[in-house]
Amino acid sequence: MEPADARGRLRPVLHKARWISGGLALQLVGLAGPIAYVVSRAKHESIGGLLTVTTVKLAWHESAHERKGIAILAAGAIVFALGSVLLARPFVKRRLTLLVAVPLAAVCGALVLGVAALIVTLICLLEGAGGDIDNIPGGGGSSRKSPADPAAAALPTDAGPPGT
Repeated sequence: MEPADARGRLRPVLHKARWISGGLALQLVGLAGPIAYVVSRAKHESIGGLLTVTTVKLAWHESAHERKGIAILAAGAIVFALGSVLLARPFVKRRLTLLVAVPLAAVCGALVLGVAALIVTLICLLEGAGGDIDNIPGGGGSSRKSPADPAAAALPTDAGPPGT
């Protein structure tokens, strides 16, 4: 082995499938823990067993502001990043890439996927509500009352019959 290989390069692995399956398993555990925690919080906060957008928002908000919730979210991110390192090990040749770039990319990728999932969820809720934000279940909506007939609301109330 050359001295340059001893410092920065990794040896090839013999059993790629073991690294890949172990990495995928750790990634699944890293995602499942925080998801299970937030869902259990949402079920605990739900009224009548109904999970709504507001309930999930409340559970997420509370999870992000409690020590226990932050610890679970951070532990999930760390386990997910470790799973990514295991998953990438058969394909990466440099230690620095494996120990810095892969975990950083994994956490950033999970954040991007989370935002994408949120956008898809909002689009699905809007589609189910017929495109009307006020009709999204659990969305809160607006506090102002909308008139039953918008055309009638545009007419002045003191207008008499035409020509008088």
